[in-house]
Amino acid sequence: MKRSLASASILLMVSMTVVNAGNYVYNLILGRWLGPALFADLSLIVTLLLAVTFITVPLQMTAARYAAIHTADGDLVALAGIRRWVERLGIGFGLILVAVFALGSPLWQSFFKTTSAIPFIIFGVALPFSLLQGVERGILQGQTRFGVLAVTYQVEMWTRFLIGVGLVTLGLSVNGAVLGISLSFFATWLTAKLAVARLPAAALPDKEMQTALILFALPVLVSQLGQILINNSDVLLVRRFFPAEMAGQYAALALIGRIVFFATWSVVTTMFPIVAQKHKKGEPHGYLLWLSLGIVAAISVPVVVLTFAFPEWIVGILFGKQYLGVASLLWLYALATSLYALANVVVNYRLSLGAGKSTGLVIAAGAAQVIGIILFHSTLAQVVWVQVCVMMVLFILLLGYDLFSKRNLI
Repeated sequence: MKRSLASASILLMVSMTVVNAGNYVYNLILGRWLGPALFADLSLIVTLLLAVTFITVPLQMTAARYAAIHTADGDLVALAGIRRWVERLGIGFGLILVAVFALGSPLWQSFFKTTSAIPFIIFGVALPFSLLQGVERGILQGQTRFGVLAVTYQVEMWTRFLIGVGLVTLGLSVNGAVLGISLSFFATWLTAKLAVARLPAAALPDKEMQTALILFALPVLVSQLGQILINNSDVLLVRRFFPAEMAGQYAALALIGRIVFFATWSVVTTMFPIVAQKHKKGEPHGYLLWLSLGIVAAISVPVVVLTFAFPEWIVGILFGKQYLGVASLLWLYALATSLYALANVVVNYRLSLGAGKSTGLVIAAGAAQVIGIILFHSTLAQVVWVQVCVMMVLFILLLGYDLFSKRNLI
């Protein structure tokens, strides 16, 4: 099983390296073409997309966990019923999000002081497909079909890149980039749906199973809310408190600094269903936590060292001289992201076991980060230091909680 986790992680990691490289080139091109002020508007939409994962990830992880369990049991009929039920939730939440972002676009434009309300409308209309693609990806993840799962991320990246860059080239500016993002949701959903379509016809799960699904999804929801606050509140608050030029520079800083989180995402994705299946079968799985932490640390440390040693060179090469004002903060941001990536491994390990109590620590950390930035935002350096301190405490508490819970059967 160690080989299974390692090989699956390598497969996804290679694919995600290509995806992340494409996304980085996409952002680098648009960051240079649009300039810091308009790039801040685009970054805001991307940040709101990440915020929507508050709903997408619970849907995906619920589908993934029960796909793993029923695949281990060989019960594809039950899995098909669960898929139908979770898809219905996705459609319902998706329509709510259409109203929030598309109909509420004037309010969003006013609050964030963006140049136009149109990007919010384009973004909002496509969100139902973003939620549905999460459901289908969850099924693929739970079935450990990592090859097809990797393809869906390739489809999303290339659709976003080719259409987004093409439309910006034609003069559509931020609206064109957002339209590319929106169309990538549809393309990914269609790809994943066709891959999962082999499941048999089935009725919806009974009330007892629906209750079990909701009880599992709730702590995931809490965890994801904490993750959203941790990963996105800084960009949103900087956009609110700082001039557009500085907000655009900070968006570039965040994009580079978060490379650790996205580079290690594949480790968590592969660990989750494997641990769930081993737990279901009563097999040992604790070593998978430490193996995953080791892989994440092995990726994180070199990134932090490189961003400390060559910050101006990295920022200059990637985004240009317009963004050099934040270069000195790059290693600190990478450190904060590395600490959160490690914490995320522990959280997802426990969620794969159906143990969600520790997610309260994540949302507490997210709230602490928001409060800290609101209180300390005289400079961008203060904003980053708040994140480093909060993430360090979070990782220590989560790891301690896991060790304590195993000894005391919490």
